[in-house]
Amino acid sequence: MKPLRAIILRCTSSVAHGAIVRVMQEIPFEFCGSLSCRHCRYPGLSDGNQPWFYSSKIRNGVYEGVNHADLMPLDEEIVVKMRDSEALFMYMVTRMEYARKISYEERKRRYLLHLRFWNDFIERYSINIFISETLPHEIPDYIIYELCKLKGILTLFSHTTPIRDTSFVTEDVEESAIQIKERLEELDAQASGDVALSEQLEAYYKEQTQPEGKFKFIYQEKPQNFLSLFVRRILSKPSVFLHWTTFLFSVPAWIRRIRKLGSAWTQYKLRKFYDSHAVEPDYSKKYIYFPLQFQPECSTCPMAGAFVDQNVSVHLLSSTAPEGVLIYIKEHPRQRKQGIVGRSREFYQELLNMPNVRLVKHSASTFDLREHCQAVATGTGTAGFEALFREKPVIIFGHNFYQYAHSVFQIRTKEDCLNAMEDIFERGEKPDLISVRRFLKAMEDTRLHASISEWHISNNTDLTVEKSTHSFADSLFERIQKHFS
Repeated sequence: MKPLRAIILRCTSSVAHGAIVRVMQEIPFEFCGSLSCRHCRYPGLSDGNQPWFYSSKIRNGVYEGVNHADLMPLDEEIVVKMRDSEALFMYMVTRMEYARKISYEERKRRYLLHLRFWNDFIERYSINIFISETLPHEIPDYIIYELCKLKGILTLFSHTTPIRDTSFVTEDVEESAIQIKERLEELDAQASGDVALSEQLEAYYKEQTQPEGKFKFIYQEKPQNFLSLFVRRILSKPSVFLHWTTFLFSVPAWIRRIRKLGSAWTQYKLRKFYDSHAVEPDYSKKYIYFPLQFQPECSTCPMAGAFVDQNVSVHLLSSTAPEGVLIYIKEHPRQRKQGIVGRSREFYQELLNMPNVRLVKHSASTFDLREHCQAVATGTGTAGFEALFREKPVIIFGHNFYQYAHSVFQIRTKEDCLNAMEDIFERGEKPDLISVRRFLKAMEDTRLHASISEWHISNNTDLTVEKSTHSFADSLFERIQKHFS
């Protein structure tokens, strides 16, 4: 196998970095450019062959020491072929707007700057593999990923699931964990009835199918006390406190604080508007339950693709739903607490203007809404996966690992949506628990049994770092061997 020339993104966790080092012991690497929050060096490579880019600077378009006039110029072909990436990038920039506004002109400038630099970098250093710790969703990670896909370069990244220690090594955002689909087809062909699951997956199945349901995440209604937050985040960390005190006398810092206050006021007004128009759900009516997803987040940008604007999905549902079927919308708890991106008075008003759409009260039980609905609709949310265990059909407007399960209707066109409505409301299509167990078995047989990110390593794993590292390294090695053989 010829030596690899890689771009490696954000592989800073002990598991991710350790796995790549192990792969390098088996497969020769002669170049490795990395982008991350801290510099993780790779043995066996000179400094000149492992350039590092500090992600916090790069995301703002700061490439120190680079004269962009010396880079390979862009032409019409590449600009046109990257148009989908550009559209998502324009939305992705909202991640940086929590205390400022970034104009369209500035977004466009930054996009072209990133595109020009990384197109040149990939060609200049003959990159032939892309590896990321997580699904590429940051700036400029997604541009780099799309450029590599366009040039036929192998892209590998891990993506986690709601099941503890269960991830998948994936090559394509839209195909998600396609290995599940392949294994599920084999299990369906065997048609042997029920399947035996591991102790962990059996426990997960029982949690999700118990009558009272299982809530994976609960967000507090009231914000935490300001003083306790200040002590925990500022006073308890001397270096952070010293950094914070310098901002007491900084004019730009005070401008940012004032803008944050403005955001808090906007958030309050949005909550008031939503609550004044929300209704109690009527469970005697037929309805589709659509829990909105928190934004900005990877689960919609890029995973929902063209449906990153959730009112587009709701409008499609509204226009294709059978007569007498309502769409119940519930805002995400975290969005109410701390998010204004992707929400505005106009956003909610658009939903209210649709005759069969209802905003439901925040106090309404998510479990009850799911239990009494005819279907759950979502971009890519966990609510869709968990609905399968309640034998509810799922309408998904994006790409996630459970898109291959039975009775999951993946929507791209109006015709897809009309067909889904016909199958659900006229033919009574819905998942059964045997097919759900078979899907879990397909997940179990193809998963990366590991926790990759530092958060999961610290808070949500039953595995040792050594075990996760070994599993991730094996998965990467297998994919690389298969591709380059």
